[in-house]
Amino acid sequence: MTLQINSRSAENDVTVIEISGEISFENSEIFREKINELSDQGKNRIVIDLANLKYMSSAGMGVLVHGLKITRQNNGDLKLANLDSKMRKVFLITQFTHHFGVFKNAEEAAMSFEPKKTGE
Repeated sequence: MTLQINSRSAENDVTVIEISGEISFENSEIFREKINELSDQGKNRIVIDLANLKYMSSAGMGVLVHGLKITRQNNGDLKLANLDSKMRKVFLITQFTHHFGVFKNAEEAAMSFEPKKTGE
């Protein structure tokens, strides 16, 4: 299975990245490049929608940590939506849930960001 990455704008000046397929060592750099591209464009309020994720290797987890770091360095944040029960369990075991905001769906995650103040 391949990796498909789509992005769209959402409420509160948030960008939602929708992941479909599998994130493996072989294709995780594509995911990293997407996050870097958005950050370079000043889009540092990101939700990763994992509703259609079938598999994520540790390389994918590393990209999520990278995304969290880069967005927070630029006064933003990276939040996760639609984790299935298997991914939720992995996040609990690895204690990722202590670092990432995890939400039921992308809309809820986007609404959790404070509205941007004028001039930001």
